[in-house]
Amino acid sequence: MMSFINASFLWLLLPILAYLYGKKEKQKLSQNLRWMVLILLIMALARPVLFESMHKEKIEAHALVMALDLSVSMNANDIQPTRAKASREIIKTFLEREGQEQIALLGFTINPLLLSPPTTDRALVKLALENMNSEYILTKGTNLRKLFEKIAKFKDEVKKVILFTDGGDEVLDEALITFVQKENIQVFAIAMATYQGASITQKDGTLLQNEEGHIVISKLNDGLETLAKESGGAFVLFDNVANTVKHIETWLKGQKALDEGLERESKQYFELAFIPLSLALVLFFLSATWFSKKLLALLILLGFNLQAEELLTREAWGEGVEKIKPEAKSWGLFDVYYLQRAYSYYDKKAYAQSEKEIYKIKNRTLESQLLLAHSFYKQEKYQVAKSLLKGIKSTDKKIKQQLYYELGNCEAKLLYMERAKNYYVKALQLGEDKDALHNLEIVLFRLNEDSFKVGYTNPSSAEKSNTKQDDLEIEETKEPSKKSESTGGAGGKGNKQSKNSTVTVISSNKEDNAKRVFSSKAYDLINDGYIGENQPW
Repeated sequence: MMSFINASFLWLLLPILAYLYGKKEKQKLSQNLRWMVLILLIMALARPVLFESMHKEKIEAHALVMALDLSVSMNANDIQPTRAKASREIIKTFLEREGQEQIALLGFTINPLLLSPPTTDRALVKLALENMNSEYILTKGTNLRKLFEKIAKFKDEVKKVILFTDGGDEVLDEALITFVQKENIQVFAIAMATYQGASITQKDGTLLQNEEGHIVISKLNDGLETLAKESGGAFVLFDNVANTVKHIETWLKGQKALDEGLERESKQYFELAFIPLSLALVLFFLSATWFSKKLLALLILLGFNLQAEELLTREAWGEGVEKIKPEAKSWGLFDVYYLQRAYSYYDKKAYAQSEKEIYKIKNRTLESQLLLAHSFYKQEKYQVAKSLLKGIKSTDKKIKQQLYYELGNCEAKLLYMERAKNYYVKALQLGEDKDALHNLEIVLFRLNEDSFKVGYTNPSSAEKSNTKQDDLEIEETKEPSKKSESTGGAGGKGNKQSKNSTVTVISSNKEDNAKRVFSSKAYDLINDGYIGENQPW
């Protein structure tokens, strides 16, 4: 079966085909041949291949679980710059070294969250670490028991865990040690705290206090060393990143690798790129020499319906071809192209460029209107995004639910909590929606508490603006040449809609690991039970 390894290059054919389709005057045979050369070169860049077989090989390696404490106490600075940042730097440095370990990455507070499944792809683990945003985590404490229960479900006979934590305030009793031993969990504990401890500075610059109003001092849990050694692992105090990585390497050298080893699969292909390259070379030769005359005569003799044309023996590429500017009525031909470019810029977080590409679209559909609203949302122009969403009309139940949900997010960002609540309620009236229900609970909670920071939709800053300022923002953002254009979308369904509050738009079927983000549902797993948390640090 034939496939393309670099299939994304085939997108380059779209503007070429659109140009040729819209071209009215006929071209000389040599010019057509050169267009064929360009198309064949693009196909060669896409690397057409034939699948032959799947090759499997065994590699001797360790299976590791790296567990990162994400609780609030990890923001203490008795380890510079903070416990959390130092822990991430150790993991990052370890991943950059050469090795064939199979690594799974877990983050935990009072709940564990799988950030990256077991893999030998270190770049993937590193990407998961970099994309983990602790600001979206509402749970603040530490629960090692739940962490080890999660690790116990891994299939490895011996679970080797590299633990980055201060141990929290929980009692690491005999029952926990017995559980770890029973499940064959070996803990290499890296103490990311000092015995003297430190206070915890919050985002607003104040020090964290307990319910009695006393400043919380977070220290290293004395039971962490006992837990690590009783599990058959080891315990080290953090001194610096380089030495800590060496301690990990030394410990791994003393451990037994997997008896059965790890199985790595690789696909064997037969390259077909030489075929379009050879054809391109032949066609270019024919187009640039007197053989093109012979070819034309031969094709006519074979019965091809070709128009006889004058062929030049010396002709520069494109010489004599006048550039034709597309008329207004032909702009619709490029709508798909502009939309794809808008998605591409959006994925690269170039939201202003994405906005400009959408404004080039002549006939804006519901999909392009939603993407435009998302681009404004990402630029923190929530009032403009809200206005665009309100202008989209649809009779489809699912689309209306999506619009109400995103309008609720905009109102929450603008600190209009009552309006946000109403939109979330409307979304829920149209059907079940876990995200809308979760946001509604947080909005209601913040309304009651009168202190506003909404979970994973949490507005990071208040937009203090009155109605006149909101109108001004909309006016300034409109493209001058499009001011009179209607922003209402069509009633069709967009095929790239997202359902989380931070709006992720997928522009194609290709995998793009560089833009991988954790969904709101993933954060829900670690945020479960944050409201009733007893010791939120």
